[in-house]
Amino acid sequence: MSKASELANLIGNINAGGGGVNRNLVINGAMNVAQRATSSTGIGASSGYFTCDRWLFGREAGTEQARFTMTQDTASVGIDSLPFQEAGIRTALKMDVTTAESAVASGESSLIMQRIEGFNCSNLDIKNKPITLSFYAKSDAKTGTMCASLYAGSGGRHHVKEYSITTDWQRFSLTFPADSGATALANDNTNELQVNFVLTAGSNFQVTADQWASGFDTATSNQINFADSTDNNWYLTGVQLEIGQNPTEFERESFAVTEAKAQRYCQFNTAEFADAYNSTTGSRQVVLRTPMRATPTASIPSGGTNKILDIGTAYRNLDSLGGFELSNSYGGTQVTNISSTSGGNGDGDAYCHIITGGCILYDAEL
Repeated sequence: MSKASELANLIGNINAGGGGVNRNLVINGAMNVAQRATSSTGIGASSGYFTCDRWLFGREAGTEQARFTMTQDTASVGIDSLPFQEAGIRTALKMDVTTAESAVASGESSLIMQRIEGFNCSNLDIKNKPITLSFYAKSDAKTGTMCASLYAGSGGRHHVKEYSITTDWQRFSLTFPADSGATALANDNTNELQVNFVLTAGSNFQVTADQWASGFDTATSNQINFADSTDNNWYLTGVQLEIGQNPTEFERESFAVTEAKAQRYCQFNTAEFADAYNSTTGSRQVVLRTPMRATPTASIPSGGTNKILDIGTAYRNLDSLGGFELSNSYGGTQVTNISSTSGGNGDGDAYCHIITGGCILYDAEL
């Protein structure tokens, strides 16, 4: 796209109420922040956030065979690789099929999605203004029709569009028209607008393309079964959702800015508790890096080692002392009071809990 065309598109979107700085409603569209992990295996048994921040793997009820390895990929997005030279993109989300799905049943589906908080999208007048979704995608082997969709939470309405995947990187642009039947997006911290990229979809989730309708449907009958072979890898990056009917150049922002946005939903903190003068509990006040969307849940990521330090006694493995529970007992979105409970150390000494080789995960995802 020429600079003149890019400028014309931007002006058109400004006239529609968008444009300018922070025009991208998607967080971490360049897939460059991955606080939880850069790779996760065995994806498919349940929904969850596994690698690139804000990108949720979702599945619908069924007995899906398909399993994936989800990776924050750098090999496919080289610094000299088109079309990324101007976009400044260096990472992608990769879904590698590790167990094939022979046939997709009617009630089965798998997709990659981002849920957008109402505080970040309630300015959209979806009843009168279009929205444009642009992204880069490719496959290593499987080609054909794939689907992307929007879901508006307040009104419970969806709109599905098709795109044709190939083995070359392409930038796709999908414009979703105004929805005359829409309900205004709520200005709160709930899931008000959802972007979906479908990998598999059974007939229960298939509808007619290019129209707004009620319900949570994500694909058409043309959607390929992307999980039908372990040769299949799907890549996604440069995701941008903006007000207006024109795609503009992918909005670049610093890693620090993207990370701070992501930490509203997920962040890690050190895991050492203040001294507690009894044998069963310990607590520590934690000031989080940024206010979170809601009161977070606290958990210990895999890989951490839980220990008790007794006064005058060496570190002892907490697992042998009756287990370990962790809770956010204060309930704040920025200042929390984390409490831990064990089976007791048996001697009444003051102690604190330590988690070595890891830290505490605070989760306030949508």
